Order: sequence, then C-alpha cells, then structure tokens
Amino acid sequence: MCRKDLLSDISNTFEELGFHESKSKQPMTYQRNVKYPSIFSNKSDYAHFVLYTTMRTIQVVAKFQESNGTAIEKLGYTIIDAARSSYDDYLVVCGGSELLKHDRAVEFLNSYRSSAPKLTAITVKELASFIEPDLGSNAA
Repeated sequence: MCRKDLLSDISNTFEELGFHESKSKQPMTYQRNVKYPSIFSNKSDYAHFVLYTTMRTIQVVAKFQESNGTAIEKLGYTIIDAARSSYDDYLVVCGGSELLKHDRAVEFLNSYRSSAPKLTAITVKELASFIEPDLGSNAA
C-alpha cells in the first residue's frame, strides 16, 4: 500500500456509503483537495477531503508512512491544525506500517483530543463505522 492507495480506499469507502464527489456542498457529497488557511500566514493548506453528511461536515486528512523516521513528530502539526478547523469534525485516517505499528499514530492523535476536540484518528478499516451513524435512511 502507498499513500495514493490510502486516498483511493477513503474515496471508495465514501462512494460505497452512497456519497458522490461534487462541489455543491450538499449532504451526501464530498470534495477533494479543499484549500483552507494554514496556521502560517500567507500560506494555504489542503484537506484531502471534506465530507458533507446529513448531520455534519468532516475534514478528512490521510496520514501515511511505511518507513522509520519522524512519523509521530510530524503528527504534531495535525493536532494544531485540527484545533482550528472550521469544520464540525477533523478526521485523520492513518495508514502505512510505521503509523499503524502498535496503533501508535491513532493512539497518539486521540490522546490530544482535549487540545483538539474535533480530532479523531482512525484506520481506513474503521472509516465506514465512523460515518454510518450520520447516514440514517440515506445509507446506500
């Protein structure tokens, strides 16, 4: 698996749940690569996805790392970003053997929910279960 595969798995999950890609911002749609203001002045960041359910909007960010390195350290920015998100929720979908090892990335990010209440970290396998409560009668 690579980051591109993780992004594909995320969008496939959206589609399987009945969402479709659209710029309309209507319920049951999602957008890719949504630009928003960075924590750094005069800079923009991009959300991998913004998901519009019937109940809320969710900024979805994919984090992927296979190799050893500064994986956990790089997640610090994610916590700061989540704390200032304009969306209802900030969902981080973690992938790659290094981030998933011992659930380290998911546990690390979720341990900072007091600083970033909108933040939830999960794996792609948990994505459908996270979204399904929002679907009600709209489920595919």
